[in-house]
Amino acid sequence: MIKAVLIDDEKNSRMALSKLIESYAKDVHILAEASNLQEGLDAIRIHKPDLVFLDLEMPDSNGLELFEQLDKIDFEVIITTGHQEYAVRAVRTAALDYLLKPIDLEELEQSIERVFAKRKQKKENKNFDIFIKNFKNTSDQQIALASSDGLTFLKVSEIIYCKGDGAYTYFFIEDGTKLTVSKNLKEFEDLLSDKGFFRIHKSYLI
Repeated sequence: MIKAVLIDDEKNSRMALSKLIESYAKDVHILAEASNLQEGLDAIRIHKPDLVFLDLEMPDSNGLELFEQLDKIDFEVIITTGHQEYAVRAVRTAALDYLLKPIDLEELEQSIERVFAKRKQKKENKNFDIFIKNFKNTSDQQIALASSDGLTFLKVSEIIYCKGDGAYTYFFIEDGTKLTVSKNLKEFEDLLSDKGFFRIHKSYLI
């Protein structure tokens, strides 16, 4: 059983997500709901959840502040957000799970399955540091890449170029190594286009 906390300023959004979870995710138990960041922090400290559903766009704050105010992130996070392109890009470069509103049932189920898989691996989660750095748009941003060996964390400045081959993308790194990721090149064109990369050919991103 996964213990969860919902943080979202919109009551209807919380109700809709709660109903989906209760109806279709029997292994997830909602311990508390919060309508703002402070309530969310209190709920996390009291209930010590395994999973937090976090809205990025609240009137008094953004989800970024949650990570900054906790000493340790020992729970998984699924970001919920509207179509705020920059926020989504920051989430994706950090390989965090996110759900676009209105939340789709199939995508919710897939996100929860990934949470169960991560908990079984019991690996240190560095994604949040990358998320904070990328969200703030600081220099020397990083990207989290999922390969057969798990997550690899790269500075964008270390990537020389990317080569696409069907459903795979090969990253060529400045130290001479090559990393294979099972996502197509278009996925990384979207992530890296605002970081100085451009597509010179259907198969190459430099």
